[in-house]
Amino acid sequence: MKKRYSTAKTAGLVFLVIVGLFIIIQAASGLYPFGEKSNLLWDEEIQYVDYFGFYRDVLQGKASIAYSFSKSLGGSLAALFGYYLGCPLNLLVVFFNNEQLPAFLFGLTAAKLGLAGVTACIFMRRRFPQISLLMTAMLSVAYGLMQYSMLQLSNIMFLDGVILLPLLLLAVYEFVNRDKKLWLFLGVLFSIAINWYTGYMIGLFSVFYYFYERILKIQKINLGEVKDFVRDTIFCGMVMVFGLLGSCAVFYPVFRGLQKGKKAFDPSIFYYDTYGSFTDVFRGFAVGNIAPTVSLYCGLLFFGFFLYYFFTRGVRIREKILSLVMTGFLFASCWIMPLDHIWSGLRSAESYRFRYSYIMTFFVLYLAAKGVREYEKKSRGWGVGAAFAGCLLMFVLFQIRSPYEEKNFFVTIGFTGAYLLIFLFIEKFQKLKGILPVLLAAELVLNGVFTFVINYGGNQNIDVYLDYASGTEEQIEAVKDREKAEFYRMDSLEKRNDGGDGISAYLNEPMAYGYHGMAHYSSTYDTDISRLIFDLGYSTLTDLSVYQEAILPSDSLLGMKYLMSKKEVLRYEKLEDLPEDNGKSVYYNSYALGLGMGADEKIQEEIVTADPFEFQNILFSNLLGRDVEIFKEAGYKLNIADNFLTLQVEGGKPEDILYGYVDSWIQELKLYVDGTYRCNYATWLSYKVFSAGYGDQEHTIALENYTGTDQEVFPYFYYLDMDVFEDVIQELKAKEMQTEEFEDGYVKGSYTADKDGYLFLTIPYDEGWKAYVNGQRVEITDGANALSVIPVKAGENEIELKYSVPGWRMGAVLSAVGILLFAGICQLERYGKRKKENEKDKRIAGS
Repeated sequence: MKKRYSTAKTAGLVFLVIVGLFIIIQAASGLYPFGEKSNLLWDEEIQYVDYFGFYRDVLQGKASIAYSFSKSLGGSLAALFGYYLGCPLNLLVVFFNNEQLPAFLFGLTAAKLGLAGVTACIFMRRRFPQISLLMTAMLSVAYGLMQYSMLQLSNIMFLDGVILLPLLLLAVYEFVNRDKKLWLFLGVLFSIAINWYTGYMIGLFSVFYYFYERILKIQKINLGEVKDFVRDTIFCGMVMVFGLLGSCAVFYPVFRGLQKGKKAFDPSIFYYDTYGSFTDVFRGFAVGNIAPTVSLYCGLLFFGFFLYYFFTRGVRIREKILSLVMTGFLFASCWIMPLDHIWSGLRSAESYRFRYSYIMTFFVLYLAAKGVREYEKKSRGWGVGAAFAGCLLMFVLFQIRSPYEEKNFFVTIGFTGAYLLIFLFIEKFQKLKGILPVLLAAELVLNGVFTFVINYGGNQNIDVYLDYASGTEEQIEAVKDREKAEFYRMDSLEKRNDGGDGISAYLNEPMAYGYHGMAHYSSTYDTDISRLIFDLGYSTLTDLSVYQEAILPSDSLLGMKYLMSKKEVLRYEKLEDLPEDNGKSVYYNSYALGLGMGADEKIQEEIVTADPFEFQNILFSNLLGRDVEIFKEAGYKLNIADNFLTLQVEGGKPEDILYGYVDSWIQELKLYVDGTYRCNYATWLSYKVFSAGYGDQEHTIALENYTGTDQEVFPYFYYLDMDVFEDVIQELKAKEMQTEEFEDGYVKGSYTADKDGYLFLTIPYDEGWKAYVNGQRVEITDGANALSVIPVKAGENEIELKYSVPGWRMGAVLSAVGILLFAGICQLERYGKRKKENEKDKRIAGS
C-alpha cells in the first residue's frame, strides 16, 4: 500500500511538472493562451478544431455521431470518430464554444502530455522498482516532453498512442512474469477501441516487446523451457487476438467505414529504399533538432544512460545482444522505407512521417532506465561520464559532417558537457545530484521552444481565428433564422485564412458551424462522393470534397440554396438584409431543388465522361428521361506565347453564363479571366470548373506558367443555356418530394407520383440507409454514380429513411465472442491448475 501511495504521489508530481514545463514552453514561444500567436498548427487548425466543434454539438444533442449531412453531402462518421475523436478526454469539449476551442486544445494537449508522463511513471515503477523515485520521475517527464510530442502536437490524436503505450507494455510484462492475462486483454481492447491507428502501432510493438521480455526470462535453454516458451507465446497471441475481437464493437464499424476510402494495401510499399543515412537516427538526439529524418530526442541525460547501459559490466552479454538487436531493428525502421511503411499502417505516410517513433523513443528510455538501475547499484559516475564523453564526440562529428543550427549545437554541447562534469565529480559531491532535475527541465524547455519557434513561427494572431469564428456563427444563425425549409444546403466559397488564391484546405466549416454543405477534408473520406464532386467539376481531387466555386446547375440539383462569398455569384441573389461578416455576403439561389424529385429509371445508369459539362447534361437527361442540353459548347481560339496560354472565347446569349475547364498535365498555373487574376489553377485543392461571366461579350481566359504545347491542353468551354435550364428546374420542382423531417440519419417526406417510378434523392448512397415507402421496406439503389434512388408507386407515397452504422451488429457479436473466448481460456486454465493440484494431493496422500 505504501508503494502504491508513493507511486501515485510521484505520478501526480510528474503530471504537474510536465504541464508546468509545457506552459513555460508555450509562454516563451508567445503562443495562445499566454501570447498573441495562434496555438493551432497544420492539421490541428485545418481539421481538428472543426471536428471538436462538431463533437461538441454531438455531445449537446445537436448532431449525430453515427451520420452527418455536414460531412460533404452526407456520410457515416464511424471511421472519423475512430480515427480522430475516440479519446475519452475529448468529451471535455462539451464545455467550450467555437471561440474557446483554441483554449480547449491547449488544455487537452497539456493533459495528454501529462498523462503520458503518468503512464510512463506507472510503467517504470512496476518494471524497475529498484530505481529511485527521483529518476523514475525524471524518466517519465522526459517521455512526456520528448521531441516526438513537440513535433506531433498538430496531430493530437497521435498522443493517444503515447499515453497508452506504457500501459500496454506493462500488461505484456505482467503477463510474461506474473501470468496476468486480464490486463493484457483489456490493454489491447482499449488501445484499439480508443484509437485504432495508434492501437495498431503499439499493438505491433507489443508483439516484439513480448518476445524481448520472454527471451530475457529464459535462464537456460532446455526442453522444458522451450515448451513453456511455446505455451506462453500461444496464450499471449490468443489473449491479444481476443482483445482485438473485444474491441470490435467500436473497431469493426470503423473498419467498414474505412473501406469507403483509402485502399488498405499497396504492394509498392515494400520496394526497398532508405531515408538518408542510418546515422541520421542518432543525429536526431540533439536538442531542438528537427532532423531531415527522425528526431528521437528525449533528454540528453537519458541518452547518456542509454549508451551507458551497453557498456556497463552489470548487464549480461546475452541481454545486451538482445537489446542491441531490438534497438537496431527499431532504429532501422526509421531508415528503411518498407519498415517505415509497415509501422505507418501498411501505407506510405507522405506527411507527418515517423508518426510511430514515440515507440523507439520509449525503448530508448526503457534501456536508459536499465542503465540508471545499474548506475544506482554502484553509484560510480565515471562510467556514465564516459558515456557522455562519447555523446560529445558524436555530436561534434555530426557538426563537422553536416552542421546543426548554431544555437542547437552549442546548447546540446553545453548540456552534454555539464552532465559529463557532474558525473565525473558526483561521487565526491553528492549534492550535484540535485542539479540533474533542473538541467533536464531546462533542456526539455529549450528543446520545446527551439522547435516551436520554427514550427509556429509563421502563425497568425489568435484574434484572426476568434474573429472569424464569431462572425461566421453570426452569419450562419442569420441564415437559419431566415430559412424555414427542413432541407437546404449552404456553403462558403472562401474559407478561413483565405489567401485570395482560390486554394484552401479549411474544408470542414459545415461540421464546425452546424450546417449542411458540400466541402469536407479528412483522412476518412468517401471515394464515391468525392468522385461525384470531381465529375461535376468542383474539384481536381477524388479523395477530398473541395467546394470553392459555384456551378449553378449542380448547385441547384444538390439543393445549394445559400452561399457565403466575398465575390458576386452569378445568378445568385445577394441578400442585403443579412449581415456581412469576414468580408463575405450571403447569396441566395432561387433555383435550388429539394432533397428528392421524381426521376426516370435511367438515373440509375452509370455516367462515364471526363467532360464535367457533358456529365451534367447526361445527368439531367437521365433525370428527365429525355435528352436535354443545359450546357452548350462555346467556340474559342487558342494561342501560346511567353509561357501564357490564352483562350479567346466567343460570346453567347446575354443571359447565359460561360463556364470553363482547362485540362492539362501541366500543373501549377495561374488563371486570369478578362485580365483579372482569379485563382491558382491545376494544383492541389484547386477547383476545376470556373465561371467567366455572361454571354453578352467575348471573354479572354489566360493561364500563366503554361510550358506545354497546344497538343497538351484540352479546354472545355460551355454556356449555360438559361432558357433550357429554367425549364428543366421548373419541371423538376413540380416533381419534388415534400421534406417533412431532415435530421442526421433520419429523413421523412411525402411524394405524389403520377405512375410507378423512381424517386431520386441527393443523399449519398450508403448501405447503412434503410428506406420505407408507405411503411414497406424498399431497396435503395445508386443513381448519378453516388446518390440514392428508391422505387415509388402511383399516388401518395410516405417516404421514410433511417440510418444505422454498417457493421455495428457484427461488431457487437465479435466483441461478445472475444470476451467469452477470453473468459473461456481463463476458466480452462484455472480448471487445469486445479486438476493438477488435485492429482498432486492424491499422490501425496497415496504416499
